[in-house]
Amino acid sequence: MRTISKVGLGVAGVAVLLFAQAAPASADAAAQGADIVGIGSDTIQYASDFLADGDYLGNPGFNAAGARVFSFDATGDARGTLTAGATVVLRAGTFPVVRPNGSGGGLTYFTQTDTGAVKKVQFVRSSRKPTKAEDDRAIANGWGGLRCYQLGLDGLKIATSKLVTSNAGTGGISTADLKKIYSSPPQITTWGQVTGYNGPNAGATIVPILPPATSGTEQFFIAQLGLTEAQVRTTAEGLVRAEEHDPAPVQSNANAIAPFSTARLVMIHNGYFNNGTAQDPINLLSGGSTFDVTRPVYFIVRNSEINTSWNRALFAPGGFLSQAFLAQPLIEDAAGFTYQYADAGLCHTA
Repeated sequence: MRTISKVGLGVAGVAVLLFAQAAPASADAAAQGADIVGIGSDTIQYASDFLADGDYLGNPGFNAAGARVFSFDATGDARGTLTAGATVVLRAGTFPVVRPNGSGGGLTYFTQTDTGAVKKVQFVRSSRKPTKAEDDRAIANGWGGLRCYQLGLDGLKIATSKLVTSNAGTGGISTADLKKIYSSPPQITTWGQVTGYNGPNAGATIVPILPPATSGTEQFFIAQLGLTEAQVRTTAEGLVRAEEHDPAPVQSNANAIAPFSTARLVMIHNGYFNNGTAQDPINLLSGGSTFDVTRPVYFIVRNSEINTSWNRALFAPGGFLSQAFLAQPLIEDAAGFTYQYADAGLCHTA
């Protein structure tokens, strides 16, 4: 079980808070009245954890003296595997709720459920910008919109198996062909239909994997392909749904493909999920016209709370996240992102 930790680190000119991650068991410590709570993205949950408690490389996290911040993971497993229906108590004295899994799950809870006078959640981890609909709900709630603080950049590529030889070949898969694979009805179902295919088994059926529909990675990925949720291939048509950035469904399936975070692969290679022993279970396709994009990732708060002491100390310019000498080792070296802080202001997609 992970416990609240304190690291002696001062930040001149800003108030200090305690970041702490609550482990999934219901008996664990719960956020109290003044504590700061975060939910949402699987993609950046570990960056948030490391900013809280320090990381496995020995870099110290945010100091504590006053309020505490709890960053609840997207799933009930610290390794990031899917735990369907897992619940969490977001604040002491409240009922358990199903964990808001993913950027979309976090933003939905934030803007549609946590709208009372006393808020359970103060920030959402997100691997995409809010949609206009999500921002409109924030405005309707009287918050003046959603404020985005960029912590860094993440690469998104297509993962294939490495523990067994993939049938994908080395030619990569273009965005246009991915759209045909992931669309409903699918227009590409076997490897031999992929443009420039040079693999060993042209007749084998491709197994396309996507994260849950609440995932920011899923929403970002299908938008890159030019698909809406209604146009995505169904499970009846051979689509597999699995937790984002979990290598397990891909690593031993020669025909599997899935969008995968380059930052998460850094952590896998660093041995974070294997008691410090490096792992190398998947390939990320690269080169040529293969799908390969970079995306910013964010912490999102209510615009009405940007001048609170906790936000000024934490996310706003001059706060902990903006201090490269403090935050960069945690976000880049340990969590695998390219550190690139920005106050992105009121932000949403068109």
